[in-house]
Order: sequence, then structure tokens, then C-alpha cells
Amino acid sequence: MSKELDRVRDAWETLGTSDPYWAVLTEHEFHDGQAKTRFFDSGRAEIRTLLDVLDKHRRPYGDTAVDFGCGVGRLSFALAEHFKNVTGVDVARSMIEEARASNPFPDRVRFVHNDAATLPFDDDSVDLVISVITLQHIRPALSLRYLLEMARIVRPGGHLLFQIPSHIPAVRPIPPWHSKAELHVLEAPSSLQVGENSYVRVGVRNASDGEWPPGQLLNAGNHWRRNGLMAVQDDGRDSVRCPLGPGDHAEALIRIKAPAEPGSYELEVDVVQESVAWWADRGSQTVRVPVEVHAAAPAPAPADDVDGAQAPAPAAPATIGAMEMHGVRKDLVCALFEQIGCTVLEATPDERAGSDWASFFYAIEVGEYRADINHGI
Repeated sequence: MSKELDRVRDAWETLGTSDPYWAVLTEHEFHDGQAKTRFFDSGRAEIRTLLDVLDKHRRPYGDTAVDFGCGVGRLSFALAEHFKNVTGVDVARSMIEEARASNPFPDRVRFVHNDAATLPFDDDSVDLVISVITLQHIRPALSLRYLLEMARIVRPGGHLLFQIPSHIPAVRPIPPWHSKAELHVLEAPSSLQVGENSYVRVGVRNASDGEWPPGQLLNAGNHWRRNGLMAVQDDGRDSVRCPLGPGDHAEALIRIKAPAEPGSYELEVDVVQESVAWWADRGSQTVRVPVEVHAAAPAPAPADDVDGAQAPAPAAPATIGAMEMHGVRKDLVCALFEQIGCTVLEATPDERAGSDWASFFYAIEVGEYRADINHGI
């Protein structure tokens, strides 16, 4: 389990260090901590939606809540408006540090860094655990362990409210005659350092006479060309929002990574239906923009300060990999909680994982009976 935890921690530590707000909500307006008011307002709306489920079932909230995968505190701060004590837990120390720095409720919200497969709470010690758009980035062997841990720490009669994808429905290939897109680069960097991450924003128009249906793994992606030849194939991705009718437009924001060698490149954008085809191979037109990739600036010679200490070297450009997505089948999730004496109040379809996934929101009431959770997996 330690290797899997290392993978999760390292990935989110990188994201938390470089662009924590975008990592939580991958929309361009939140890049580099922009639009923080809207960011945290979205947390209030999310928590209101979650608590409405308990209201519908006439269940009490309790006083103590845990936000699993709290990130920078988007939902933790919103929970503080309804609970006396809130704890945000995250695997990335960088996320926790950012949340602590901006905590408006220090009297009732605390943040805990946790990179273990267990949760740092006593049995039956909290009333509610929530987790939204977190478990979907953790492989099932570990996410199942965390679900059991959530049940362990919640008092009998308390609740779990969480979302996790189930599976990707079978893809139906979009016919070649409908695989026609008109692409326009709306925003792109003109120069980058080797290995540096950035964005390209692309307008996508359905140039065919047929609808592009939802849930068919349709993405905009990029390659890098040099002197007309492929230098880096298959770099970044962003989903194309579907359904998209003939002549309709959508936008995609692709996170890109500059090639490892300096030089003059063309960044090429295409549409791809995953596991089916890149649409350029079906005659659809790509779009290219020039990008100069420069060698990283050499670090200046260390200079001693007045105390004789060396000045720190400048940070290298941030490099960020793609976020992994994983699911756990709905029937397995329900059976897991029923097996340990919990009641599944709801398991309803959910769109938080995006249009490509069959995802579900769960409301679980914790019961008296427990399995030997610490040794069960």
C-alpha cells in the first residue's frame, strides 16, 4: 500500500505546490489562484446540495464533520457554517499549508496532513464525513480502504456523503463522416522553457451534419511538431463538452508540457475519440501555432548574504502530470457498506466526474456493526 500512497501524495504535492486552486476545480478562471471568491462560493453551493440530502431523509447533521481530500479548504470552510467542529484532511502538505493560511474560521476549522492508509481519528468520533471529486483520483485498492476508514470514524447514526465514479460506459465509435471538427486556438503561449507547463485554449466547432453524443470519450489533445515532423505525440488532453450538435461550439482548455529539447516547434491540436481514432486520421483538419522552447535559464552563481549563508537557487518551471481517474463499481460500493451494517440511503447518478464516466453520489448511514477494518484489506 505504501507505493500507492506515495503515488497519490507525490502527484498532489506537485499540484498543490504549483497551482492548488486549479487542481481542485480545473477551470481556467481558477488558474494561479484567480477568482477566489467564486471558488469558495462554489463550495457553499456544493455543501448546501449535500446537506439537502440529509434534510430530505430527515436526518440530523450533528456537530462534527470531516472533509476528506479537503485541498485548500473549499468545502471545509463551507461546512463551518453548519458545524461546530470541522477537520479538513489531505494527502498533500502544500494543500494543507494553503488552507491554513487562508482559514477564516480558526476557532472551528482545523487542517490535518495525512499520508497514511488510515484516518487520524478515533472510532465513532465524528458525525459526518464528506468527500467530493477526491476518491475518483485514487486507485480502488486504496479508495476502498478509505471508505472503510470513513465508516470506522463515524458514530452510529452518523453519515457519509461522497461521490465516486463507477465505470466508463462502452464507447460507441462516432462515424467517420461525423468526425469533422473546426478548431481555433483562442489562447496559447508563444514561448516556454523546456519542460514547462502551460495552457492552450481551443474553440471546437462540430463541422459535420451529425450530433456528437455525450459519454463517448471525446477530447481535444495536442502534439508537438518540429520541422514538420512529430516530436512529441499525445501530450495534453481536455474533454469536449457533449452533446454538440452540427455547427455548435465548445471550448477546451488543454494543459500542455513543453518538449525536453529547446528549439522552434509547432503545437498541434486535434480531436480524439479515445480508443477509436485521432480525427486527423479521418480527414479532419488540425490547427497549429508556433512556440519557441528555450533552455532553462542558468542559475546565477551563489552569492553569500551578510551572514555568510548562500542565497537559494531559483525554482525550476513547474511540471505537472495528468490527473488519474479511477472508479469503483456501484454494486461493490453498496455491498461493502451493507456488509458492515450500514444503510445506503441514496446511490444516485452524478455528473461530477464528467460526461465520460458513470458516476454516483452516495448517502450512507453508519450502523452499529463493524468488520475488522484495520485488517480487512
